[in-house]
Amino acid sequence: MDLYREGAFVSEAEKYMCLPAAMQVMINIMKDGPVDTTAETQWRLYEEARTYLIPPYVNGDTGAQPEGWAKTLNAEGYGPYRMAIRPTMEEAIKLAAKQIRLTNKPVGLLVWRGAHSWSMSGFQSDVDPLTTDDFNVLGIYAEDVWYPRISSIWGPSFEPDTFDPYDQLNIDYKHYRRPREVHPDKDGQWVLIVPVLPGQQV
Repeated sequence: MDLYREGAFVSEAEKYMCLPAAMQVMINIMKDGPVDTTAETQWRLYEEARTYLIPPYVNGDTGAQPEGWAKTLNAEGYGPYRMAIRPTMEEAIKLAAKQIRLTNKPVGLLVWRGAHSWSMSGFQSDVDPLTTDDFNVLGIYAEDVWYPRISSIWGPSFEPDTFDPYDQLNIDYKHYRRPREVHPDKDGQWVLIVPVLPGQQV
């Protein structure tokens, strides 16, 4: 299952704007009518996400947080979305696949220990997650908004709508840990932004 829509991809306008860029990709996948890849929209989403900053936030002058990602998607009318936290990558990715299948909406992933944002537009699994919880994710379809840049730490970025096999996913999708901040709810765990059904808890 892959929800990606041709032309939906947008690269981050500034190096600290991965979160609004990933959000813009997600919105382009979900919206009716033409996609919007303008920098103006990305900046607007960035400023909106920053209205939800919570302490501690050491790099206060730039960037945004996962809480603002979910809340901005909701404010823009694409929800309901929730920030979800899981103790293992397996549980996080299974939740992502299940929610994509339930809602037909993309997921946001906090990769690079929470320093970067991806859109997850789809997945492959051995069994349909809609029919059972006993399934394995074989890989995901991801949009890395750092593309076409190359990270000095993480290496080359993916082309839009790349299939990332599950056994390679932990190269990028690692537990949350910001070096100069303490977030007891997220630290050491896997963080993602998931669409939910009305009233559903995740």
